[in-house]
Order: sequence, then C-alpha cells, then structure tokens
Amino acid sequence: MALFNDHSIDDHQFLSISYEGAAPATEVDLWVHDPAIGALALDWDLSPDSHHLSRWYTESSRELFNHGKSTFMSDDALLLRSSLHKKNNDSEHFLLLGDRIINGDANWDNTTPQFGEISFIDGYWEWLEDVLARNKDMLTSAKIYDAVFASLFTYVRNTNLIRSFCELWCPSTNSLHVPIGEMSISLWDLRQTGGLSIDGIFYDEVVPSARELTDVDKKDVPLLPPSCKYLFLAYRKIYCASEASNVTVHDWVNFWFKDDPRYKQPPARVQKKRLGEPRTSNNPTGFIGEKKLRSKDTEKVFDDLGVEKDAKEETNLAALLSCWLCIFVLPNKEVDQIRPGVFKVASIMAQGKRFSLAVPVLASIYHGLREITSSPNPIKCGTAFPIHYVYGWLGRYYDSYFLSAPTKFECGARMVRLAGEKKAKYFSFQEACDLLKSITPSTLLLLALGKPQQGIVTDHGKHSDSWNDYVISLRSSYLTLRHSNEHIVEAYSPHRFARQFRFCQDILGKLREELSTGTLEAIYQLWESCTRLSTRADFMIPSHSSEGLTTKEYVEWWEKSSSNFCGDKLACEKPKSPLAAAKGKNIITFRTTKSKLATEVTPPSSKSKEKEVIKAVTKESKKAAVVNPKTPLSIPTSKQKPIVSKASEPMGENKKRTNIVLSEGSSSDKGECHWKRSKKKAADSDLRLKEKVTVSDLAKLDYNLDGILDDLPDTSNHIELENQFASDEREGSVDGPNPFDLALRSKHNFVSGAIHLPSTSKPSTSKPPMLGRVALSTVTAFDTGSMINHGRLLAVKIGEGATIGNVDTKRGQLMEELDQLDLEAKKLRESLEGIDAQRAQKQHGVSTLQEEQAILEATEVMKPADMEVANNLEQLLKSELEEIQNLAWLD
Repeated sequence: MALFNDHSIDDHQFLSISYEGAAPATEVDLWVHDPAIGALALDWDLSPDSHHLSRWYTESSRELFNHGKSTFMSDDALLLRSSLHKKNNDSEHFLLLGDRIINGDANWDNTTPQFGEISFIDGYWEWLEDVLARNKDMLTSAKIYDAVFASLFTYVRNTNLIRSFCELWCPSTNSLHVPIGEMSISLWDLRQTGGLSIDGIFYDEVVPSARELTDVDKKDVPLLPPSCKYLFLAYRKIYCASEASNVTVHDWVNFWFKDDPRYKQPPARVQKKRLGEPRTSNNPTGFIGEKKLRSKDTEKVFDDLGVEKDAKEETNLAALLSCWLCIFVLPNKEVDQIRPGVFKVASIMAQGKRFSLAVPVLASIYHGLREITSSPNPIKCGTAFPIHYVYGWLGRYYDSYFLSAPTKFECGARMVRLAGEKKAKYFSFQEACDLLKSITPSTLLLLALGKPQQGIVTDHGKHSDSWNDYVISLRSSYLTLRHSNEHIVEAYSPHRFARQFRFCQDILGKLREELSTGTLEAIYQLWESCTRLSTRADFMIPSHSSEGLTTKEYVEWWEKSSSNFCGDKLACEKPKSPLAAAKGKNIITFRTTKSKLATEVTPPSSKSKEKEVIKAVTKESKKAAVVNPKTPLSIPTSKQKPIVSKASEPMGENKKRTNIVLSEGSSSDKGECHWKRSKKKAADSDLRLKEKVTVSDLAKLDYNLDGILDDLPDTSNHIELENQFASDEREGSVDGPNPFDLALRSKHNFVSGAIHLPSTSKPSTSKPPMLGRVALSTVTAFDTGSMINHGRLLAVKIGEGATIGNVDTKRGQLMEELDQLDLEAKKLRESLEGIDAQRAQKQHGVSTLQEEQAILEATEVMKPADMEVANNLEQLLKSELEEIQNLAWLD
C-alpha cells in the first residue's frame, strides 16, 4: 500500500512517498511549496491595480515616416499605449551583446550553443503518436493539441543565425534591435507559431502536500485528479531503481511506454549550404492513425502502480504531458530530467483544463536571452529555455528555413513547417547578421489581425478564445514564471514593437519600475493583471490595409539611441525639390540611408547606352516642337551606388567587423540562394532598352497614369473578426513576404509597361500530371525599359508646355519619379525570380514523392505499415501539386 505523508525538516515542508513495509532507504522526500492554485491555495486580495487602462490606444495628427516609400506625411496616427512606461523623449544609448564583443567585454567560444534545445528521446515519438490518437478530444479541450503535436519533430538551427540573433537582442528592452527599429517575440507570436494558449489557469509548478494529494472536498471529490498520485508513485519507483539522484526523461519514457521503438535517432548535424528542402527525414510523418490496443507490458505498468481501470487513460496522458512540459514547453537548467513539480499541472491538464502557457514560456525566453546577452561568455552562462520557439519565430519573420507545404500537417502551430533535422538554411556569420537586419516594415505585420475597416473592440470577456488572447497580447504587462521557489518577472512592452500589430510606432518612454522577482503573492498578482479579461477597456483594431508607420519623433530618437552595432539607421536627408503635396496630405519625399546588403544593390547600367536613349528622346522632342522650339530638357543619369558586401566569414573574438566596399564594376553574390539562375548581362538589358526607344509621334502618347494598376489582383488577405477565428494564411509570408504580393501591394502611378497577368481560372487538378522539367515564368513581357522610356518621353511633353522657369522644378520632380520607377521595376524582377524558385523547389519535391510512390505501388504485397506510408505520400503529392499549380496561376 502506498503511503503519502507530510513532515518538516529545518522548517521546510516535505512530501514523503513510501510503501507499507518497505525499507526506509526506499522512501523519497520532495520539497513542498505553498500552492497558488487549487483548493488549498492561499487567499489573496486581487484588487484592481494601475496596470490597466480604460483605453489602450490614442489617435493624434502627427508627421509620419513611411520607411518603404522614404516619405514623411502629415496624417492621423493610431498609437498603442503602455501603462508601464512614463513619457520621456530623452535619447538613451542602447548597448547590445554585439557592442560588448567588439569592445572585448564578451566573447563566444567554439562550443555550439544549446540553451535548452530538445534532443532525441528513444520512444518519445512513438508514445506521443499513441497519445495523440487516443486523447485528441481531451487535448483539444485543454487547448494544447497543436502545441503537443509540435513536439513530434526535431527542431534545428543555424548556429551563426542564433549567435547573430543574440548579439542584436537588447536585454533592457526585451526586443531585437534592427535598422528600422525594434521588433520582438509577442504573446500572440507564441500562440500562432507554437499553439500556446494565452488565457487560462496560472502555471503553478510545485510539489503538492500529502493532504492536497490525498484529501477530498465536502462533495467527496478528490482535491487533485487521481492520476497525480500515480505519477508520484511512478517517480519513486524509477528513482529507487536508478543509481542517479534524479529521474531522467529517458527513464521516464521507458517506464511508461513498452512498445518497440520505430524511429531512429537523426544523424549528426552537418551545417552546409543546400539548394532546397532535404529529400529524406528521420522525423515522423505527422500522420496520426487510429488508436491501437495497448500491449500486455504496458498494461502491467498500470497494474503494478495500482491504477484503477477508469483512470488508466487519464494517467497515461498525464505521464506524457509531464514529459512534454519538462523537455519542450519549459525546460530549465535541470536538462533531460523529470521535475515532480509538473505532475500537478499535468494531471489537471489531462482532465481538459486549459492553462496559460504562453505567459510563462515568454517569460522563460526573455529571461534566458537576458542571461545570454548579459554574460561575458554566453556559451557558459548555463541558461536553458524553450529556444525552439525562437526558431519558429525566426522561420516566420525571416527566410531562414526550408518550409514544408502548409497543407502537410493538420496543425495550428506554424512552427511544424520548419521541423526536420535538415531544414535550417546555412548562413555565415555575416550573412546571418545581414539577414536579421534586412527586415522590412511590411514584414513585421505578418501575424497581426485586422478588420475590413478600422474599429473598436471592447474587452467584455465574451469574445472567442482567439480574440481574448489577442486583446491580452496588446496590453503592456509583466510576465511571470514560477518554478518551485524560483520566481521570474519580465516586462512585456508591445508598444515597443507596435508595428507588429499594425499600429504606428512612436517614442517608447522608460519603464516606471524594474522588476525581476517577487513574493508568491506578487507573482500571482502580476500574472492575474496580465491575463485579466472583462476589463471593459477599449482597443482600436487597425484595418487589414494598415501598414505600421513611424512618427518623425521616433525616427529622430532611434537615430540617436540605437546601437552602432545595430547597423543602418532611419536617417533621412531632405531633398532640394520636394514632390507636390497630394490632395489632403502634406507629403515630403526624403532620401533614406539604404541597408548595405549585396542583395539590395542594383547592378550598374551602361552610361553610354543611357546617353543614346536621352539623345533619341531629345531628337523626337525637337520634331514635335517645330512651331515653338524650346531648350531641350536634359535628364541626367542617376549616379550609381557602389556595391557593398560584408565579410562572409566570422571575425575574431575581439576584432571589429568592417565592411568591404567594392568598385562599381565588381559584384558580390555570396548570400545564400535557393536556386541557380543565370543573371542577364548588362549589355543585353541595354540592347533591349535601345530597341524600345522607337517613337513615331509624341502627340499620340497617353500619359494619363491614374489607375494603371487598378485591374491587378488584390493580394491582401482579409481576416474576419467574428467569433470564428480566421488566421492569416498568406503562407508565403513564413518564408518571408510573398514576392508576388510585395510586387503588387502598392498601387503607384506606373508608366505603361507590358505586364501580362495570367487568367483567373486555375488549371484542372483531376489528374495529377507527371511533371518534367520546370517551366520558366510565364510573365515574359516584363519591360522595365519601356516603363522608364515612357516616363522620360512624358517628361519631354510636360516640359514643352511649361515655361523656362519651371523646367528645373519639373525636372527634379520627374527624376524622383524615375527613381521610384527603377525601384518598382527591380521589385517586380525579384518577384518573378522568387516565383520561379518556389516552383522549382516544389517541382523537385513532387518528383521525389512520385518516385517513392511508384516504388511502393510496384510492391505486390504491402504490409499495413507500407500502406500507411503510401497513403501519406499520396496526400503529400496532392498538396505539393496543388501548390505548384497555384504558383503557375500566379505566373
């Protein structure tokens, strides 16, 4: 008979676990702490605090900066408020780990960073598949099915990318510092990428007392689920049989799951450049079949523990969740160990109760990154946190992984698309730095919700789970985490990265109170304030089309405050001839310092060829101006910027990292590519430009450019705000922004260029074709030369009707328009290359799947397992073919 007793040692309360008649040496004592949840929880006065506002937004007329268009404009600004910060416009200089490394105050050694990364556990994947098949309804009720499913795979990283990420992370702001400002991991990001619920019960990781473990309430209902005591009995049995002073995760899995393992440990990682997604993987397929009968050996485990028949399923689920919490959700410095403190939470989860997991997980991530970035030797700081959620975040906002098809897994946790032992792309250290700094404002709002029209949402607590979670993620608060007697507090400041929620970015102010820990009552009070609903507060939700802009004050403040290591600033230089103000807007064009990345540099064109074009245009203008000749309008060629590349190899520990500036005629293409594509020579481009200059009659020129792109397809994704949650499914945005979407998102006044769009009808999918060689993009008539020439001819015609005194002003305006046309032409070129690359990758994957399917079909007699694999391959094949056809339709 099992015995649970409470006793004290040196004023500390302990839970004693033993069996009647067993030797004293087999008794296990576990430290008990006061509970924050449950029937025996302490009673606190949770009075309203100052962390809540009646309105979490403000609107005012401000001068705003559009980073994408490099313009300032006077307009109404929608700003996100904070209750934790005081208004302060004073500049402050942020110090990053990258600065400390350059100054010699910190360094990385040659060890590969781990920081709590999950490792392969023999039998865990098989056990998890069995639990997912048996307990889908219960896991769905607890709002953790997707989050548990996400632990079914391997998550890897490029070491240089993680180091670069840490060097740009600021511990004083809990945000990533990049040239355009700040961005960060939000509570909403964790919900979308990891499937973690924000609302729910307080995560209370403590060992319960014997009284709480065995007593019942007035209605004769146990204070804790019966499965909880069985978990402690199993822990005692494993502990006594082990020679170590702890219970490892491997011992725990082997104790509960007795079936033969099917999965082998993935091979050692080899970081190298790859051109596409790996063909093979040692990870599970993600297919969850029907539940099977348990083996006799597994049934014997329950019999030995004395588990009642109607409690077996719940106990098995609680045992799996205990392992999941320790290794995947909240790993700590006790790496690969089972912590008895999770048993109480796991057993309550196994009954379908929802816990607030995103809050403690984000607190753990912020705290772990703080320890890394504040340490003189980050590798040896000894921190551990769920860093795979950081991988999922990077894969969502950056093109850092080879992503699986969006339809491959039936899972709401988007991080599963980058799961696999070979999915991380390779980057040198400099390439990783350049990638992180290349983020654009339009990419920041990839996960943000919006309304068809801007509107107010009131927190009355009756919204859907998704909207309740979104409301919580918009509020400033303190994040908390409790591990037994360890209490962690981290500031959560969404207004610092308001553009990720489609708000304008303004000066941030300073934190009123720095908190890092506190009493149990204070910790619980902060958590309750963070997740509180029904506050009747108002939230303004921007529209789908809103793009996060920045105020002029923020631009100036960031210029002074950001770290030198952060890179290029938002510095602006006022031009001599601003564009005319648009109707109702006061718009002034400014030139911005561009990020010096090789991928953003346009190859220099031939000046001699451009002079020929100007000469031809001038000749035609003279013919059309016989009656009243004017001074020819001279359009000078724009100066070519030097191509800038950064060193592709990591520098020494204490050496300064410098840029290598190449001459105009040289080029650098050391960035990672996902395809091989020959670049057109400048001569070919100039020849085509020359061929398109033929002009017969300027009078026939149609220079009315209004609405030229009105007929183009609208690629914006609309998300309905009803109680039914609809996520943003622009799946190309996980790789980074969809290149076709980027090319067509802004409807500027383009000159007439030949852009042929496909038919709106999609190809038939009744018979999957056997695909051969990848076809090139069907957008064959993309004519940048015609666009630019049309603009120059328009300039001539406008110049004819103007007086001599207005020529210089008109010339300046037209030159800026021509610069904008060059930029848009470049974006369209890149979009076409991106579409071809995606199609090539998908084509390759489909060919591989077809080959594997053909081999399976050739087998005369298939085992049930083989049939299951064949079905999986067929489903993958269909999804890949559908995505390729979608890409073809975009072409």
